[in-house]
Amino acid sequence: MDLHITREALSQYENGRREPGQKMLIRMSEYFDVSIHYLITGHEFQKKNPDPPKP
Repeated sequence: MDLHITREALSQYENGRREPGQKMLIRMSEYFDVSIHYLITGHEFQKKNPDPPKP
């Protein structure tokens, strides 16, 4: 799978001069096998109030 973007666009994403749209975030998350949340924050998503353990 290829992201189908120019090197210039990728460089702009990396340097914060441009932000990817929703479709690009989806393609990037599939390409890198990470969540969109991880792409945006750098951290995996964690629930604030985890479910209590089941008996």
